[in-house]
Amino acid sequence: MYMYKKITKISFTIFVIILIFGSVGVAGYFYKQYKEIKDNPNKISIDEIKSLTAVIDKFMDLPADETPTLATVTDKEKLKDQDFFKKSENGDKILIYANTKKAILFRPSTQKVIEVAPLLIGSGSQNTTPTETPTEVPTKTPTETPTETPEN
Repeated sequence: MYMYKKITKISFTIFVIILIFGSVGVAGYFYKQYKEIKDNPNKISIDEIKSLTAVIDKFMDLPADETPTLATVTDKEKLKDQDFFKKSENGDKILIYANTKKAILFRPSTQKVIEVAPLLIGSGSQNTTPTETPTEVPTKTPTETPTETPEN
């Protein structure tokens, strides 16, 4: 009986020590992750862009000299009237290449490119006719100069 209590006590002590070291290890890991994100807030998006472009690059050629901007579809109902987003679902990713004027809609859940479209930046039409605007040109007003009149 005495031996059983001693083994139980030693087992419990070892379990508590393992639990403490495990907790310290997990806390250290998450603190390191927190510190990395705090030092470089764009790290998550940079890593996500790299992983997405690596997957998409298997299906199509992507511009190598440009880093895309990443966006996520969060409410497909707001975008349903735009042709590019007709097949979109919440959670889809959009890679926007501003220099090469290309947008790619990608669905991570199925690993498929849903849509590719040229990027039209700016608003208004390009073929506007310039209108003539009247400008006011200052005109000189005649000034009277005093003249001497001959006295009679």
